[in-house]
Amino acid sequence: MHSKPTLSFSKNGTFRVLMLSDTQEKVPFDQQTRIRLERLLDHARPDLVLLGGDNVMGPEIHSAEELEEVIDTLAQLLERRQLPWAHVFGNHDHDVKFLSEQEHQALYERYPHCVSGHTQGIHGITNFTIPIYGHNSDQVVFQIWGLDTNNLVQGSEMDGLVASGDFRKESVLPNMPVSSDVYEIVWFDQLMWLWNTSMEQERLRGRKTPGLLCMHRPPMEIHMLMDNQAQCGVTGGTEEAVSQPILNSGLFSMLLQRGEVQCICAGHTHMNTLHGTYCGVQLCFDGAAGCTCYGLESERGGRLFEISQEDPWNIQTRMLRYCEIERK
Repeated sequence: MHSKPTLSFSKNGTFRVLMLSDTQEKVPFDQQTRIRLERLLDHARPDLVLLGGDNVMGPEIHSAEELEEVIDTLAQLLERRQLPWAHVFGNHDHDVKFLSEQEHQALYERYPHCVSGHTQGIHGITNFTIPIYGHNSDQVVFQIWGLDTNNLVQGSEMDGLVASGDFRKESVLPNMPVSSDVYEIVWFDQLMWLWNTSMEQERLRGRKTPGLLCMHRPPMEIHMLMDNQAQCGVTGGTEEAVSQPILNSGLFSMLLQRGEVQCICAGHTHMNTLHGTYCGVQLCFDGAAGCTCYGLESERGGRLFEISQEDPWNIQTRMLRYCEIERK
């Protein structure tokens, strides 16, 4: 059993997180994606890498051996650099059906520098929290959260909650909010896990801890940024519908009431790299890290977060686009 690294701020009081979503790789692993990821990692110099879901293209992977090969190619980019990393699943990761989710998750967690966690007994599997300690300190200064956004509504256990037994039929109506999509929600037991974990940590530490939440699909409130770009200070690409879940889980409201998570970052929509603030919480996308999936060349890359130990409540973030790095 490998001893996992403990994460802490550097001696200059900074911590850098790079989030990469939608590599969507399969066998053979695309060499352009690999080369561009190598350049991005060397340029960003992160202290932690977050894989934001759709790490593999589940529908185009046909065996456990192929899945292991894709995950290993991706993981070795990080392991060779001795970079701590974590991941959440996206809908295409959940599309892998020939392994259980526990077996799939174990393929990631076997790597020495993978600091991902997982939950049991609640919906989703890639729900976790990672403490970031102060430099030469046993005090937790910052917190990374991962949340699993599950998969398609079609055939889900939501069917048993409506009269007809067909949740998709009853929930998808002729007139829907703009950009609603047929994906499942974050379940209430996940919200309870997040709330209770946060409350217990506050009790033990005697204070709230600022944090960053990584998830594959965004909370519904991100649409407020799309519709109110000037008021929310939106920057970055807004080329694609945000693909919000079909029901509002209440995640954003819960996080706002807890007052710890200061920034939420999502993937899923490959052409969006927007960033803005709603109700004092930063919301953003990180484009697409893969080069074979659909998208805009101008928006491929990842999102960098910089946190200061002196003021961890003030998260600085910017996109690192492949095209901009390659011009330097």
